[in-house]
Amino acid sequence: MSIRETVLQSLSAVGAQHEAKFYAELFARQDAETFAMIVIDPRCLKDPLLEALISALRILSNLELSPVLIVGAMEDARTSVKYQAQRLSRDLDRSGVRASKLNTASYGLISEVRKTARAGKMPILEMTDRSGKMSLSGLVKALLPNKIIFLQPSGGLSRNGERLANLTTEDLPDAMESESFSAGQIRFLDCVLDLEQAADARRSYVIASPLNLLGELFTTRGTGTLIRRAISLKMGTAYEDFSIPDLGRSLETAFEKRLKPSFFDRPLYKGLVESEYRGGALFIEQAGIPYLSKFFVLREARGDGIARDIWDAACAEVPSFIWRSRMGNPFNHWYMRQCDGMQRMESASGDWRIFWKGLEAADIGDAIVAAATAPDDFGG
Repeated sequence: MSIRETVLQSLSAVGAQHEAKFYAELFARQDAETFAMIVIDPRCLKDPLLEALISALRILSNLELSPVLIVGAMEDARTSVKYQAQRLSRDLDRSGVRASKLNTASYGLISEVRKTARAGKMPILEMTDRSGKMSLSGLVKALLPNKIIFLQPSGGLSRNGERLANLTTEDLPDAMESESFSAGQIRFLDCVLDLEQAADARRSYVIASPLNLLGELFTTRGTGTLIRRAISLKMGTAYEDFSIPDLGRSLETAFEKRLKPSFFDRPLYKGLVESEYRGGALFIEQAGIPYLSKFFVLREARGDGIARDIWDAACAEVPSFIWRSRMGNPFNHWYMRQCDGMQRMESASGDWRIFWKGLEAADIGDAIVAAATAPDDFGG
């Protein structure tokens, strides 16, 4: 068994092995320097957090992934930044991780970072001048990372002791005024706002602990706080209101099944689809009741929080509806939290959980039968 296969098996500790393999392959298809940028709080460069960070980076190295590591973006003392970067470089070398330490004021920095990452070495960027041309904002503009992870001991933001799993950049200013964040967390959030204002591409920001770094990267169930742009939704009452080829590809990709040729022949009651076709909700009618025929999010977008945005918008547009899910669907636990009621049902097309939301009691019986007997849309 190769080192890569062994590492992927070990990642089952943070999530299903097939999930880890999917994300590892997705990251491998990206340019090495765009995989992730990790901005390290200096408190994470002390044991035991440093030990956890080194262990996580060693696993990434074994998967041939090279995140760009930033030291000093949250630190004013030049001497301290140089010491921290040197220690990180030394400890990575001792653990067998190939890395190269560069100063952000170096001539030709960006080309050197790309060269280093594409050679399978982790660039460690010591930022001794945060206001220079290669500030954090300048680095992001030049390297275009898909995800920026801020590592800090707290591992994320919380409200009344409960983790804040998702925030949008649009909601961030109000949250910073209303929530009791620490001074250090406010600095991180100010930094996110500055980066987003200068952003020319969609990306996500994560505040996490080194202890949970792998879970943030390789599963959809992170334990930190994800910050991203709010999604843009297209709405329509006919499939022709959308790009049918794009919608069909997204549905087949999300469900990993082929749609029946007749799928788009059935009248659409209401559709809400993310502008880049990364997810959506499609309603038809069954027995005169809105029926959620498809609720989907592309796999690479799962964990980005867009499922909640689509769901909330769908419930606002269609306040009363039914839907069904196969008994083994891992998403059922989430559906259970969203529904007003649920009934198990067996039919010729399979064993189902029938869910409903906003229905009058007198309509529930007919709704259950209608959902259970709805035709299967796949298999063409």
